Amino acid sequence: MKKIILLIFIFSFNINSQIKGEYSSGNGDDYTIIIFQKDFTFQYLSGGCVSESYGKGYYEIKDKILYLKFKNQSAEFNSKYYSSSHKIIKTTPNKKDNITLNVKVLDEYKNPFPHSYLKHITENLGVSDSNGQIKSINGNTEIKIPFSESNYFIQLSSMGTENYPFSIIPNKNYEIEVTLKAHSDRKEIIQGITLKYEIIKMKKKIMELKLGESSYIYKKTNGNTVQN
Repeated sequence: MKKIILLIFIFSFNINSQIKGEYSSGNGDDYTIIIFQKDFTFQYLSGGCVSESYGKGYYEIKDKILYLKFKNQSAEFNSKYYSSSHKIIKTTPNKKDNITLNVKVLDEYKNPFPHSYLKHITENLGVSDSNGQIKSINGNTEIKIPFSESNYFIQLSSMGTENYPFSIIPNKNYEIEVTLKAHSDRKEIIQGITLKYEIIKMKKKIMELKLGESSYIYKKTNGNTVQN
């Protein structure tokens, strides 16, 4: 009888798992709050002594993995929300398997901005040199990315600046100039990524999750901290 009950639990966990309510992890200085909704959407707030991050999207539980899939914001939203900006200097046709990105980074006074990082989701594509030119790990000034007709999410950031996101359709070569501005008091918007948590333990009022090499205890609360 116990084996039957266990099998039923495993089956329902893998197929129909749903989390409801607000869960929090961390202490007073560093914290993360996730609100899970009935329609498999979530809201996410993470903060510390320096900044706060916010995001929302859809979640899924499959094979004891909790997937938090953060939705992309529109280009119009990002252009209004962030002080940083970018402009496309030139594009050239390219029908090959890969296209090239040539990116230069400036500060708000139009000076070259060294040590700024170009990323795609969690992949580090390159870092800017003393002239503000993004170079790959191999030292190339042209960054190669796969040819596609879909939006390609990019983020530029450096210490003390905004994490500035924008997207392109990588069906041609691009030459882009980015102006990075100082970090503001507004929350950083997490978008276009998926976090994969290994579920170590899940009960009604507590979850133990693992992200990479780090483990986190999330406890259910009665609040509603994150707002639309």
